[in-house]
Amino acid sequence: MRARAFDPPEIPLGFWYRDDVRRSLRDRDMGALFRLLGRHAGLSQTRVGTAVSLGQGRVSEVIHGTRAISAVHVFQRIADGLGMPDDARRELGVSSRPGPRQVPAAGAEAAPGLLEQITAARGIDRAVTAVLQAETDAIRLLDRRVGAPPVAGKLDAHIAHVEAGLRWSLRPGIRQGLAAVLADASALAGWQAIDMGRLPRAWDHFERSAAAAREAGDASLLAHATAEQAYVLLDLRQPGDALAMVRAAAQRAGTAVPGRMRAWLHAAEAEMAAAAGDPAACRRALREASRALPPGPGDPGLPYLSLDDAHLARWRGNCLVTAGDPQAAEDLDAALAAMDRTFTRARAGLHCDLAAVRHASGDHDEARRHLADARQLADATGSARFRRRVRDLTARMALPHPA
Repeated sequence: MRARAFDPPEIPLGFWYRDDVRRSLRDRDMGALFRLLGRHAGLSQTRVGTAVSLGQGRVSEVIHGTRAISAVHVFQRIADGLGMPDDARRELGVSSRPGPRQVPAAGAEAAPGLLEQITAARGIDRAVTAVLQAETDAIRLLDRRVGAPPVAGKLDAHIAHVEAGLRWSLRPGIRQGLAAVLADASALAGWQAIDMGRLPRAWDHFERSAAAAREAGDASLLAHATAEQAYVLLDLRQPGDALAMVRAAAQRAGTAVPGRMRAWLHAAEAEMAAAAGDPAACRRALREASRALPPGPGDPGLPYLSLDDAHLARWRGNCLVTAGDPQAAEDLDAALAAMDRTFTRARAGLHCDLAAVRHASGDHDEARRHLADARQLADATGSARFRRRVRDLTARMALPHPA
C-alpha cells in the first residue's frame, strides 16, 4: 500500500474538462487546481504533494495563497505527476506527456489492457462514425451561434474520444472514417483557439488535423486544415508566410477538391494577399474565387465550409477594406443584408469592416453604430480576436462622441 502512494493518482479524464479546472490551468492558479483535486477527485493535500514532489505544507500554502508557483519546471512537474492529458497541458502551457517508458519483460503485464482497448474499438462501425461526425456538426453549430468559450471543453472531450477510437481501431475503412472526423473536429478546435487568442494551441490542433486528413486520404480536409493554419501566421503578423502557406495548400489540392473548396482557398489567398500589401494579387484571387464558387447554399460533403454568395461578398468586402478599395462598401452592405443571423461571430467581423468603411467615408455616426454592434457581438461570443479588432479600430479611428 505504501508503494502505491508514489504512483500517479488516478484522476478521472472528465475532471480535466471541467470549466473551473480549465480556468485554473489557463490562469496557472495551482491553488485553485489543488482545491479542485480535493473537491472533485478526492485527493488529500498529502496525496497531491506526493504526486507533484511538493511537501504537504507547501501544498497547503499554495492552496491558501501564502505561496505561489511561477517556475515553468514546477508546472511541468505538476503536469507529469498528475498525469495530465495533453489538452490540459496545453492549457497550462507545458510540453506534452513524455512517451511511454520502455519496460523489459514486465511490460507484458499491460497486454490485457491493450487487448481490452482494441476489443472495445471493434464496436466502432460506420454508424458510430456517423454519430461522431454529427456531434462535430452540432458543436460547430453551437460555436457559430454562441462562440468558442462555452463549447471548447465539449469539443476537446469529443476530440479525445475520437482520437482514442482511431488509436485502437484495426479496420482500414473505419480508421479512414474516424480520421476524417478527427481532422474536421481538430480544424474546428484550431479555429476556436485562434478566436480565443491561443495561437500555440491552435497550431497544435491544425497539425493534428492535417495528419488525420492524410490518413483519411481526404484532399479537401487537408487543404482546409493547412489553409486555416495559415491564419495563425496571419495573427502573428506574418502575412507573407501565411500567403505562401495558402498558395501551397491550393497548389497541392489542385482539381482534386470540389469547386466550393477551390473558391474558399482562393478567398483565403485574397485575404492573405491583402494583408501582405499586394492588392493586385488580392483582386486576382477574388476573381478566381467567384469563378470557382458553384451556385447554392452549401455542399453536404463539406460541412465545415460556409461559403455562398453572401459569405463571399463578406469576405471580398473584408479583403477590399484591408486593401483600401472603396468598392468594399458595396460588398459589405450586400453581405449584411443577406447574412444568416445565426452566424453571430461572422457578423461581428462584418460590422468591424463596415465601421472602417464608414469612417473612411466620413460617416462617423454610422461608423460608431457598426462598431457598437461589433462590440456587442464580440462580447456575446467571447471572441478575443474580434474584441481586439474593436479596440484597435476604436483607437485608430478616434471616433468623436456625439454632442
